[in-house]
Amino acid sequence: MRVKINVVLLQDPCSACFIIGGLVKEMFERLQRKMDYIDVEYRFLENLKDVHSIEGLEVEKFPAIIINKEQITAGTIPDKREIIKRIEWESEHGEC
Repeated sequence: MRVKINVVLLQDPCSACFIIGGLVKEMFERLQRKMDYIDVEYRFLENLKDVHSIEGLEVEKFPAIIINKEQITAGTIPDKREIIKRIEWESEHGEC
């Protein structure tokens, strides 16, 4: 089953968010090459008023990772092993 991943980033991030966002993008680029069943979409917010338009976004820290409409991280560098486990679980049990 396909797994949908949304990475929500700020259009004009602070230095820390910029660095973390770059690491997150790099991680998902690598994962996409290994896992052909994931779809990664990057959403750039220009205005924080738009956060409620993103399905699954609960905590307003960025970058945020949403897997199959459930927020997994907010403003942190995710543990790659945990993300892989979650993607694999979603591909077997998810509803997307």
